[in-house]
Amino acid sequence: MSIRSTIVAAAVIGPWLVPGAAHAASFDCAKAATPTEHAICDNPQLSSLDEQTAGLYFTLISGGAPDATASVADVKAEQAKFLTKRNACGANYNCLIGAYTDQIMYLNAASGKGM
Repeated sequence: MSIRSTIVAAAVIGPWLVPGAAHAASFDCAKAATPTEHAICDNPQLSSLDEQTAGLYFTLISGGAPDATASVADVKAEQAKFLTKRNACGANYNCLIGAYTDQIMYLNAASGKGM
């Protein structure tokens, strides 16, 4: 293995090997400031839902969903509402699960995937 390959492998795999190096898709857990952000970073299921939601959102707003049924402006407006709803949950696990589930369902429908 070349030096370059070793460096690339370390950059890709390294963060997964460091305990406590959590990263949710939509924000850096090292900079988590609110009870909601801490709850997401501290819970693998919530972190996974955060990653899934962010992935769907960014796919839609970047035009990566050719069958999208919602405009980019609509998706951005719904994401802003979702973030307000999510942040109002604080660290309440069930509330956060509900907020993420609702948003994932919306984003799937908006992308043309439906359920």
